[in-house]
Amino acid sequence: MRKIITLIMALFLFCGCSQIGKETADPTERYRYLVEMIEEHEAFASASNYFDIAVEMAKIESGYRYYITVDNPRIAMYDIELLAIEKDVDYMNNMAANVGIFEETQYNMVPNQANSEMGYVKGVVASGVTNNPQTTLYVFVQFKNSDYSLSHSEFIRLDANYGE
Repeated sequence: MRKIITLIMALFLFCGCSQIGKETADPTERYRYLVEMIEEHEAFASASNYFDIAVEMAKIESGYRYYITVDNPRIAMYDIELLAIEKDVDYMNNMAANVGIFEETQYNMVPNQANSEMGYVKGVVASGVTNNPQTTLYVFVQFKNSDYSLSHSEFIRLDANYGE
């Protein structure tokens, strides 16, 4: 009986999550949902088995700009989305670093292949601004398989330091 209840709850959870998919949601709603999801998430990896991810910082007039690069895919990745936040920053009034959420363009990466005219890129870069020379970024990366039947999501924590 306990297994059946757990299964039913899992089905409701999966059905509820599908309502905020890119195909059905307004980009602003999706953005807000993803920000809240990252803020509530507790377990973050430091790297991915599917791609390389790195962060760099540069000094700008009003603080620091960070650049998050996702490249070197180890598997085919389609319809890539990326969103990165700092904790305790209000991203409902400030735009978080993101790729693939508001654009009409789909970003796809396939190992050892690139053709930007056909939507196959070597990598994606998202940038954001911070006042801190050292910060921790919480990154959400989602992509689909080649026939769009499966979606994979990762939560990654990156420590960004100016001058390193």
